[in-house]
Amino acid sequence: MKYIIASILIAGNLLSGKLPAQDTEFTASCKNVLQTGERFRLVFSLNANGSNFQPPAFENFRVIAGPSASTSSSFQNINGQVSQSVTNSYTYYLQALKEGTFTIKPAKINANGKEYESNPLSIKVVKGSASQAGQQGTQQNNRSSQDREILTDDDIFLRAEIDNKNPYQGEQIIVNYKIYTRVAARSPSIEKFPSFPGFWSVDLTERNNQLEQRREIINGEQYVTAVISQVALFPQKSGEMKIEPMIVDVQVQVQTQQRRRTGNSIFDRFFDDPFFNNVEYVNKKLVTAPININVKPLPLSSRPANFNGAVGNFNMRYDLDKNETPANEPLTFKITISGKGNLELIDDLNTSFPPDFEVYDPKKSSNIRKNENGVSGSVSFEYLIIPRIEGEYTIEPVSFSYFDISENKYKTLSTPQYRVNVLEGKESYSNVSYSGVSQEDVQYIGSDIRHIQVGNVNFHKLGTYFFNSWKFYSFLLIPLLIAILFVLTWKVQEKKRSNIGLMKYKRATRVARKNLKQAHKFMKEGLENEFYEEISQALWGYLSNKFNIPRSKLSIDTVHQTLSDRKIKRENIDQFIETLHHTEYARFAPGSKEENRENIYREALEIISKIEREMR
Repeated sequence: MKYIIASILIAGNLLSGKLPAQDTEFTASCKNVLQTGERFRLVFSLNANGSNFQPPAFENFRVIAGPSASTSSSFQNINGQVSQSVTNSYTYYLQALKEGTFTIKPAKINANGKEYESNPLSIKVVKGSASQAGQQGTQQNNRSSQDREILTDDDIFLRAEIDNKNPYQGEQIIVNYKIYTRVAARSPSIEKFPSFPGFWSVDLTERNNQLEQRREIINGEQYVTAVISQVALFPQKSGEMKIEPMIVDVQVQVQTQQRRRTGNSIFDRFFDDPFFNNVEYVNKKLVTAPININVKPLPLSSRPANFNGAVGNFNMRYDLDKNETPANEPLTFKITISGKGNLELIDDLNTSFPPDFEVYDPKKSSNIRKNENGVSGSVSFEYLIIPRIEGEYTIEPVSFSYFDISENKYKTLSTPQYRVNVLEGKESYSNVSYSGVSQEDVQYIGSDIRHIQVGNVNFHKLGTYFFNSWKFYSFLLIPLLIAILFVLTWKVQEKKRSNIGLMKYKRATRVARKNLKQAHKFMKEGLENEFYEEISQALWGYLSNKFNIPRSKLSIDTVHQTLSDRKIKRENIDQFIETLHHTEYARFAPGSKEENRENIYREALEIISKIEREMR
């Protein structure tokens, strides 16, 4: 709806006659230097509404796609004065076929009742590489020129830009991997990152999701650029060296050639804007060209003896914490090298201290900064020195040599000569121990002799060992015996569990007592029916489980016969049967119900206990 309103306002301004006239221009533009097989874009632009476009004959060039027509409009309203800018473009994609200098003749178009001609174009075609032609052929096979806009190598490409192709050995050089595009692109991802053989490399890329975009003009074309990776390289040898290509995958937006039209009116021009075209993203692989650099060797004639490979621009700071100290008291001597260059490759300094000074390995600390300008910062060496004998001593200057890039010569930085007065100390040499590089880490033990073994000493007979002794084999056999015992026990238990009759026999008494316990609970709660049901379950269930008799075959006769076969006493058999009868008739018997329940419970518990004792 808002587009229709905007179109009505535009049409109203046009009809009101407030749009000032502008000079009509019809121009042609493209690259003027090409390689054979290279594809390029040719655009005819008209700053008015035209008709009857007539292209020239493209001799010595092959037409891949076109013309693709598009219209763009812009309006300005300043203090009530409305101005309009309209551009109609006709785009061709061509391919150079052979070497030479060729002319593309003017195209023609009608506008404002007149016929206009574009400017002719002179194009020089030089010999191209086979790899470029193969890449262009692959691009053509991957997309249909009739359905979508053709992407050329000029639309989007990747460059490796180096700030110095002729550095000294060890000199810092910076490589920027920059993407150039004049089409919409997204999601660049590095598929292959170079390994940089022969270089010490430091990644300078800021790891965030934002790429800083800029605009640059190349061969008259405006590109959006962004650095996707930045590396500082330090060549470790001289001679010809190569920086391998980087491969980047990127998604590029292309437009289909289907446009929406409603008729020959201002609405045509509005809806013909490229914003309304169908777009899609295609994957494109970008590859940088390899870079050959020539690394110059460092001069040999003027090289200092203490030079250790430092290259850059550096300065030195130094500090000795005190010039006078008692013997066995530590001193701290700190030297800091700062500047820009291969700082992290500086391992140690050439130092010389008096022989009566005990010097520990230096503590090295680095403060390295990495940004778009390269590697800079500082590296410090902190020496802990302990004078052992009193007297006056001299600490000779410590020198550091490096190759200065700005002046192309060696330079040497030195500390001053220090004089140290060592006084008589309170502690002897043997009383000091050291566990670090700071003064706080120096400790005084306080005794001359340490770690004397006292007490009884256990001696072992020579030739007697635990290996091959009886204890050794005992420790080997005990776990095996335990495992065998465990397996046998588990087998026996498994066999018992498989004997259902045996398991019922063992659980009979426990199940009966459980029923009697529940019956006693029901008796306390006054639940009469539940009480007699549990008593019956206890008696009949005990017989069924103990003698493996199915419940369906249980009867008074079966009870009498089974107990007689098990040699149970006659009086116990009669008491068991009487208890069964009492249970069945007790709930209907006259008298105190509570007294009957107590008698039945006591009889059942007593007879089961008697039979259980006889069965043992």
